[in-house]
Amino acid sequence: MQLRFRFILLTLVALIAVAVWTFPAWRGYFRERGEHDAFPGLALDLQDDFLALPADVRAALLDMRERNVAMALEMALVAISGPEAAPIDVNAGDALEGARVLASGEFQMLNALHYGAGTATIYELADSTRILRFEDFSSARCGDVRVYLARDPQPLSALQLGDDSLDLGRLKGNIGDQSYFLPPDHDLSAYNSAVVFCRQFDVAITVATLR
Repeated sequence: MQLRFRFILLTLVALIAVAVWTFPAWRGYFRERGEHDAFPGLALDLQDDFLALPADVRAALLDMRERNVAMALEMALVAISGPEAAPIDVNAGDALEGARVLASGEFQMLNALHYGAGTATIYELADSTRILRFEDFSSARCGDVRVYLARDPQPLSALQLGDDSLDLGRLKGNIGDQSYFLPPDHDLSAYNSAVVFCRQFDVAITVATLR
């Protein structure tokens, strides 16, 4: 009898240990999806990731959800997905040696969801190649993000970006130094800003006014 009791006790202890160890995997099954979630509509296993975001970002996403649920959900998913580092260019330092600075500006924080930091600089290299270089760069993430040179010094919307902006391609990463080659024999004097722009939502992520 005593042996049987010990066996039952050990079995219960083992079951409790397994339950505690696997708690993160099954806890969602005992919750109801609804308006009481940290971010209603977000998958249960991502609610804690949302709560780990900075308070101002969470507040901005919840405020956006009042106006556009689909857009806010998409931006919440991007926000919790983590950074995307730009590929490292090991030859960048050599290429910039002796380069001439044509224009430069600092990336700006626009709001809690759209922000950037670092420097945008147009360089003319020794072989006359011109590049737009992001240095010490970081920004918020979003879907379908591209880099532009724009005439407006502070374009925040697609209308302000304009049809005459120069599309330099997809953003290589939301953190890290990166370069974008500029077309040869193109008049760059008309462009007054470097813009990291989300085409998915037609909004600027961050802008550097070039001087």
